[in-house]
Amino acid sequence: MKLSVIVLTKDNQDTVKACLTSVAQADEIIIVDDFSTDQTLKLAKPLATKIFSLKITTFPHQRQWAVKKITGDWFMFLDADEQLPPRGWQELTKILPATTHSAFRFKRQNFFYGQKIRHGGYWPDYQTRIFKTADFKGVQGVTHEKYVFTGTLGTLSEPVLHHPDRSVQRSLYKTMIWTQKEAEALFKAHHPPVTWWRIVKVMLSEFCYRYFKKQGFKEGYIGFTDSLTQAINKFFIYQQLWELQQS
Repeated sequence: MKLSVIVLTKDNQDTVKACLTSVAQADEIIIVDDFSTDQTLKLAKPLATKIFSLKITTFPHQRQWAVKKITGDWFMFLDADEQLPPRGWQELTKILPATTHSAFRFKRQNFFYGQKIRHGGYWPDYQTRIFKTADFKGVQGVTHEKYVFTGTLGTLSEPVLHHPDRSVQRSLYKTMIWTQKEAEALFKAHHPPVTWWRIVKVMLSEFCYRYFKKQGFKEGYIGFTDSLTQAINKFFIYQQLWELQQS
C-alpha cells in the first residue's frame, strides 16, 4: 500500500514545517503552493516529494488538481496548519491496508491562540480527508468542499491537531478573499434579494448559534471573539451579495 499526502500552501511559514514533519513517513508528499511570498517553500522543499505552483481559485479546484499528481493507492488532504500526531499516524497505517472502507474522516482538535477549543461548534469538527484513490470521484463546492466517492466512510479515533493563525490581520485578509467567493456563489445560485433585516438576522443567528447553542461562552473571551468574528463574516458575505444584486 502506498500513501500520498497532499498539502495546499499559501504563506504558511509558521506552520508548514510542523505539518510536513508529522507525515514525513508518507510515501510521497505533494505540495501545491499558491505563489507564497514568505519562507514557506524554502521550509517545505527538504520535506516534500514534489512541489507545484498553482494560483488558487477555490479550494475544491486546488484539491482536485492536486489529486491528479499523486501515485498512491490512498491519499490524504492535510492543511498546512494541521498536524497528524504519532498515534494518529500509527492508527492510519494499521487500518488502511485491511479496511473495506473507501474513505475516512477524523476529528480535528482546534487550538485558538494556543487554547484547546471544545465548544462553539469546533469539536469534534469531523473532516473527511482520507480516500482510496480508485474510489475517489472528485471535489465539489466553492469555499466548503464536498468530496464524492464510492463505497463507505469510516471514522478514525485519533484527532488531527489544528493551529490556525487567528490574528486579526490574518483573519481580515482571509475574510475578504473567501467572503467574496461565497457571495459570488450565492449570487450565481440566484439567492433571494438581500435586505437590511436579512443581514441583521443572519449575523444575530450566527452569533447565537456559536455563542449560546454551541456554548462558545465556555471558552471565555476567545469564545466571544470567535462568535463575533463569525457573525461579522456573515455580514461581509451578505453585504457583498447585496452589492452584486444591485449591479
